Amino acid sequence: MLGLFPLNLVVFPGVRLALHIFEPRYLNMVDDVLGGERLIGVIQPAAQPEGEQAPELSDVGTIGRITSFSETDDGRYLVTLTGVCRFHL
Repeated sequence: MLGLFPLNLVVFPGVRLALHIFEPRYLNMVDDVLGGERLIGVIQPAAQPEGEQAPELSDVGTIGRITSFSETDDGRYLVTLTGVCRFHL
């Protein structure tokens, strides 16, 4: 299973992305993936009709590997994610 991180940006294979992780659900996701292959799916929210609560996701995203990380004194993560390959939902 691949954790999904919806972001309003695109990550390409081979490109590095610096992330500042602070929301509890994404801190938990990073904790989970650090114990394994360190892979996260980065995907954009799709355009949605006004008033919808849960964003739909785009059809294509990028699998990224956490290649470096550090934890701040207040429990946030500073992460470097490197794009590996595209994936389709």
